[in-house]
Amino acid sequence: MKMKMSNQCEKCGESIGFKGICYRCRIKNQREAYQAMNSEEVEKMIESIISNIETIGEWDQVYQDFNGLLGYHDINTARIAQAAFDKGIFFPAKLYRDASPEVRDQLLARLFDPACEVAGHLLLCLALQDDEVIKEAFLRLEKNPLPWRNKLYVNPSVYAHHGGWHFDEQGNCNSLYFNRCYTMLPGDGVDQAAKAGQLLEQHCSHCGCQLIDVLRLDGLDERFSFLAVDGVLAIPICPNCIIYTEETFVRYGENGRSVIIPYESSFETKNYCSEADLLEMSRNQLTLSDEPVPKYYASGGDEVITIGGWPDWVQDAQFATCPDCSQTMKFLAALPWNVLLDGSEGTLYIEICTDCRTLCLFHQQT
Repeated sequence: MKMKMSNQCEKCGESIGFKGICYRCRIKNQREAYQAMNSEEVEKMIESIISNIETIGEWDQVYQDFNGLLGYHDINTARIAQAAFDKGIFFPAKLYRDASPEVRDQLLARLFDPACEVAGHLLLCLALQDDEVIKEAFLRLEKNPLPWRNKLYVNPSVYAHHGGWHFDEQGNCNSLYFNRCYTMLPGDGVDQAAKAGQLLEQHCSHCGCQLIDVLRLDGLDERFSFLAVDGVLAIPICPNCIIYTEETFVRYGENGRSVIIPYESSFETKNYCSEADLLEMSRNQLTLSDEPVPKYYASGGDEVITIGGWPDWVQDAQFATCPDCSQTMKFLAALPWNVLLDGSEGTLYIEICTDCRTLCLFHQQT
């Protein structure tokens, strides 16, 4: 039961428990402020980030500005990477996305030191650069681990996933992300190319909750040509159980008919999702963007649905294995729950194997 709020957001009129503007309007204002910046303002902010790079680990203004420029302007990070390296700063790893070959080689030199104390951070920084030199180095370290490997939880191949690529024992590589990205923002709901939270007639066999198509994408729309889905891609879930299962797999057909692959429930099957919650999720007016957005759009700070591009992982990068072909699945979409249901926490991630027409869905939250 939601508490009755005594104040209204000064921008959208939503009931809130304080005077001012609500969280959604605040982060929307922040996004629009970054998007409105011209090239000179962007350059000035980059210089400020470089000058104050030592404070980026405080998760304050410099961290926010870096992510805002990366998410909404797709800035080149080469100069920022150089500044970070000069100060011995290796977090966040996205600082090094566009690092120069000189910085890359210096990172590799430190990584190949058997006594390296920051190998985990360096692997993440290098993985995001994704070139042939780095791929060869990761494969070599996978086959011939150095002493610092004993201090890590996973092999270099898992760190590569953070950079959006996967490699096997033979060194064959494939991308785990789509380079094109679209978002869904509040609109008029007229555009039917993408719909979120559509109620279905079926109910969950575990808890009885009504199922929803959490996303429904028209693969014939030109904007989704990069997905190689020749028809409607429906993604049904139980909105109650999905946050408790480690992974939920869905078999999709291009006629818009998809089925959840049966699974055994190891958790309490009580339904905590009310009819009011379902109605709120289904009545959104989210609308697909007309044009692609930067592939790091989710990093900007606003809670928005992204389809394609690179997710802003709540926890570690996580990629499922297709149950049919055993290949690593590719990231398809991310849906922060708060977009559909006010006050909800965490993000739903969706991955796809187009060869087997299989989807995997899982939830992350702090």
